[in-house]
Amino acid sequence: MSEEAGWSVHLRPSLAELRRYEVSLAQPRARLHANECPEPWPAAVMVEMAGLLQEVELGRYPDLAPERLRRLFAARYGVGPERVVLGDGSDEVIAMLLTALAGPTGRPSRVLVPDPSFVMYEHSARALGLEVHRVPLTAALELDPGAMRAALAALAPALCFLARPNNPTSSLWDAGLILALVAEFPATVFVIDEAYIAYAPGASLWASDRPANFVLMGTLSKVGLAALRVGFCVAHPALVDALERVRHPYNVPGPSAVLAEAALTRFHAAQEGMIARTIAGRSRLLEIMKKRLPGAFVFPAFANLVVVRLDPPAAAPRLTAALAERGILIKDLSRLTRLAGCVRVSVGTAAELDLLDEALGALAPGVLG
Repeated sequence: MSEEAGWSVHLRPSLAELRRYEVSLAQPRARLHANECPEPWPAAVMVEMAGLLQEVELGRYPDLAPERLRRLFAARYGVGPERVVLGDGSDEVIAMLLTALAGPTGRPSRVLVPDPSFVMYEHSARALGLEVHRVPLTAALELDPGAMRAALAALAPALCFLARPNNPTSSLWDAGLILALVAEFPATVFVIDEAYIAYAPGASLWASDRPANFVLMGTLSKVGLAALRVGFCVAHPALVDALERVRHPYNVPGPSAVLAEAALTRFHAAQEGMIARTIAGRSRLLEIMKKRLPGAFVFPAFANLVVVRLDPPAAAPRLTAALAERGILIKDLSRLTRLAGCVRVSVGTAAELDLLDEALGALAPGVLG
């Protein structure tokens, strides 16, 4: 009998279907695969941030729920702090929503997700043993109105996650359709994930009078603070109460809270400059892909990433591997629904985009031929 034969019978059966979330530990010349904000914080800001960390009492627990940070997010969205929940990245917020809305014992709730979209919606739901149903996007990588309505009507899911802009497609799904679905299906909680909304200025769907089944979710990870792991959601007070009951105490580390507060206040202008430079970098990235990959289809991009469909489709893994050999990391999306032959390239710094431009100039003819 193996050592684990006894205790392993208690493992959730749903875990057998899941893959471990792993990323490369390589030190590349260009990180164009992780959808980060590539722009560094100004040196003077980094010095001030280091000074702020000296004030953190490392031997003490942080605030149970950092009240000043909650109030900053509440002010941003025009609500009271009692409508804001903080998480260890949006991943934890996703897990809290799924846990709170998991349904009665023995009758797990259903979760609806467009396909493809952010992998953690489905991964976290399946880890909890919930039913996940996918609705394929259209060929243009947009929400399919008929398919979405049919699935919502037939399944009556507890949760529907909608990322806008979407990862991995960079699509900005139709606002009117989403708001119509929220109104038509009040028994489903719609989680509108605006992790990338900074790169689509003016496109947020938030309004303080949204219906009770509308949840706005966001994160600081995509706007220069990925290392802090600070996520949040704005929701109806009754749902916030449920989320607070399942939230782990002290879930936002003290150093993260202190630096996040500073970024949202005294360093806000610097952060806005980083975002603006990233948006400009996206325009350059689009130009590079169109110039260096003739015959490829470059999808419209609203996040800090660009999706390109290559011809022939087999060129996608070839190009990804060839660039990796040169220390340039991008993402091959070929195995995902609707994304055969596609690669995803995150916006990089000017220097990283120079490397990509040069490498594609040398590699593309052979890879695409």
